[in-house]
Amino acid sequence: MNPFSPANHLILVILTPLVGALAAWLLGSRGVSAVRQSAAVTTLITLTGAVLLILRALPAVSAGHAFAVSEGPWLVDGPFDIRFSLGLDGLSIWLFGLSALLSVTAVMVSWEAIKEKPVGFYALLLILESAMLGVFAARDVMLFYVFFEFTLVPLFFLIGIWGHDDRRRAAVKFFIYTLAGSVLAFLGLLTIVLWNASHTGTLSFDIAKLTAGLAAHPLPMDARGGWLQWWVFLALFAGFAVKVPIVPFHTWLPLAHVEAPTGASVDLAGVLLKIGIYGFLRFSLPMLPEATAAAAPWILGLGVIGILYGALVALAQSDLKRLIAYSSVSHMGYCVMGIAALEPVAVEGATLQLINHGLSAAGLFALVGMIYERYHTRSIANLGGIAARAPWLAFMFLLFTFSSIGLPGLNGFVGEFMVLLGSFQRAWSGVAFEWRSSYLTMAVASVVGVVLGAWYMLWAVERVFFGASRQPPADHGHAPPSSADHGASGDDSHGHGGHGDGGHDHGPAAAEPTDDLRWYEWAALAPLALFVLWIGLFPATFLAPSAAAVRTAMAPGAAAFAARMGAVHGSPLPQTAQADAATTLPGAAIVPSDPPLTAGFERIP
Repeated sequence: MNPFSPANHLILVILTPLVGALAAWLLGSRGVSAVRQSAAVTTLITLTGAVLLILRALPAVSAGHAFAVSEGPWLVDGPFDIRFSLGLDGLSIWLFGLSALLSVTAVMVSWEAIKEKPVGFYALLLILESAMLGVFAARDVMLFYVFFEFTLVPLFFLIGIWGHDDRRRAAVKFFIYTLAGSVLAFLGLLTIVLWNASHTGTLSFDIAKLTAGLAAHPLPMDARGGWLQWWVFLALFAGFAVKVPIVPFHTWLPLAHVEAPTGASVDLAGVLLKIGIYGFLRFSLPMLPEATAAAAPWILGLGVIGILYGALVALAQSDLKRLIAYSSVSHMGYCVMGIAALEPVAVEGATLQLINHGLSAAGLFALVGMIYERYHTRSIANLGGIAARAPWLAFMFLLFTFSSIGLPGLNGFVGEFMVLLGSFQRAWSGVAFEWRSSYLTMAVASVVGVVLGAWYMLWAVERVFFGASRQPPADHGHAPPSSADHGASGDDSHGHGGHGDGGHDHGPAAAEPTDDLRWYEWAALAPLALFVLWIGLFPATFLAPSAAAVRTAMAPGAAAFAARMGAVHGSPLPQTAQADAATTLPGAAIVPSDPPLTAGFERIP
């Protein structure tokens, strides 16, 4: 047996952060410096291993195959067939890499911020990394759920112990919301397993076998069958919608972001929100196609509502971190919209936008934390003129702002453009006549969201970084508020301080002698900036490996949607819509007359 086979390589990458967490605990007696250096080395080793694994996987994944598949018996007694099954494919490969990349950022932005209980903080951060890697590599329903739940526990403690003033309420709300949703999702997945077992005689939890099984004997979608497919879809939707989050299931997110330490916010915004969309792609679209098709217009509508609601609320924020939190609600709406459009170009754009948002949101949350470290405030009214004191910090904030609002040439433009293109394509030629005006209205409304996004982000940049400085004269004898009164003053011993939302802000403290980026902050931001430019200039590098898997996953839902629209209309759909559905049936090859809709994006300037 090859000790460095792809399967062993994958297992090693997932286990490395757990080993690093143990090392951090053992080094605790040597002080903060030893612990954080150990955590940084662990995340860099994990990232290196993940990059090498992805390079090995690209040929197989681009051809639509899984890579580094490993299986071991877990619970195979009696009727059960639960296995420790791991592997990567086109749906998971970039999210797996993103998890490893942002874990480095999370450690680096916490370098000087975490003074209290550093062993626990960095150990939990590394355990969270292992859980994030595992959830995207799991090929068994039970293993997926274990990793899915495992991400909740470290983040709960990271927010509850190292967060700001209202950290305990934020941690409890986050945990209750996400746990309730994940329990419903698990009940739905268990129903799928039982239904498949009723036809095969084996309680298999293998995701690939379940997908094939439900294609052969789908869950009933009529009154005679108890609308079982609908109920299972709604259970999965509840779990994944809370995780995204889709409006109106979003209320836990702004509080969790505002109260979380910066390292936790990076992982939450950059990776954990993506698990919901990944769940739709992995389970709902291929396993529950008829329910997906029936719900698609309403889910698309919720996505558009999220885009507009998040943008309008962001406009009203006075706390910079809360503004970025609501921008996440808005931008994740484009991912929801792309998935619900059930057009190949839109779904591929949505999967790319998961990565794009992960990079830009993580960068922005990291920079907000850096601003707080310097000025001990996140109140936009108490900031201003930072560009004169910290030009490189301002430059990086502008770069990630332009990425977030979709400036051409940066990563955000490609994903949003593909989602909008696919949404208009669906509206013009892929729906029945009576749905056309509704789809066009939603597509146009999503464009308004782009304008609003540019408005609130650029307005925030203008107030925070330019104009007259609103910081007081430097007083190097000034110290951050004491930790003796955490509830009333801004305790900086827990993450980036004890400030909750704007009502707890006590105004800016004196600027430090050197306000610009430090070496560990460059280490946190530079890799993200590199990918912002790389994806923006050469998007085909990231689109092509995922295209086959994305089209296979969406094919059953797209075919069911085309059939449903034809039935509603009472006559066949336009020829283009029929062709799209026909060429995306499970296992069908993409013929030369129907090239991937991502072709040519490598030429975007």
